[in-house]
Amino acid sequence: MKLGFGLVLVALAAVGSAQGPQRCSSNRVRRNAASLSSQEWASIANVLSQMNNDGWMSRFGASHDRLFSRVHGNTCFFPFHRRYVLEFENIARTYDPSFVVPYWDATESFRNPAGDPVLSATALGTNGEGNDHCLTTGIQANMQVTYPDQHCVRRNFDQGNSIGSWYAPEIISSYVQSDTSLATFRENIEYSIHGAVHLGLGGEMDTGYAAQDFSFMVHHANLDRLWWDWQNG
Repeated sequence: MKLGFGLVLVALAAVGSAQGPQRCSSNRVRRNAASLSSQEWASIANVLSQMNNDGWMSRFGASHDRLFSRVHGNTCFFPFHRRYVLEFENIARTYDPSFVVPYWDATESFRNPAGDPVLSATALGTNGEGNDHCLTTGIQANMQVTYPDQHCVRRNFDQGNSIGSWYAPEIISSYVQSDTSLATFRENIEYSIHGAVHLGLGGEMDTGYAAQDFSFMVHHANLDRLWWDWQNG
């Protein structure tokens, strides 16, 4: 996949930010991932399988990896990932017009992240298995991706079969309510709940090509929700 795919996303994000708020002809509603039924997760699995067969999961992983240093640690972080999730969603909707990326509020199970229903065998899947830590449960069970080489989608919890506690909702809410600049808010979110989820899940999520794990999309959909709350606070 050429770098141009990612550069287009950056350009689109920059244009969207420069133009400011625009009226929507229709609204897509991002639901809390914890509220999805097993049938709804199965529908997501079907779309992801088709996208992966056509190479999209690896394309998104590759483009994120190649742009990593440009869209982290600076104020591109929020607008880039907002557009990135939207572009993923737009492509997914060519397979299923009703597809909408849900958001995963990881603070809801901050004390015991591995016990979060979103990380169950019928949703995002549990921990990886075997020497390669391959996902064998959930919506990407046994999925093979091709970037940077062919391998299974991996997950490797940071404490063996458990995950260290994440950030309490009160901490994240305090950032939304009290931060007065985008630079401060971005830093507080990026280096708290954003990083905690990536490192806690490990495997694919602990790489520049984390977007090959759908956990990336639902996680960043939630970060985008937090940014929206901050923007409208």
